[in-house]
Amino acid sequence: MEIKVKEYLGESFSIEDAILLRETIMKNEGKNITLDFAGINSVPSTFFNCLFGELLYKRQRREIFDRIDVKNLSNPSDYSRVVLGTAFVS
Repeated sequence: MEIKVKEYLGESFSIEDAILLRETIMKNEGKNITLDFAGINSVPSTFFNCLFGELLYKRQRREIFDRIDVKNLSNPSDYSRVVLGTAFVS
């Protein structure tokens, strides 16, 4: 399943919009998901924290990292740090 984040959340999204995206991810538990960030300049790490916080509480980090792929992300290290933990070095 691929989610085009810009189409799903719009041009200007907020941290609270991560909750909407998280609900979609949770409804598709067990499926591989690609989040396509095409057309978005930068995604704050706080967005990723809100998006993945509850998922990381319920699941192992590696499971989330293996099941949810990102593409066209201008700052992939922020995503990796949130999903793999603050000790991750890019």
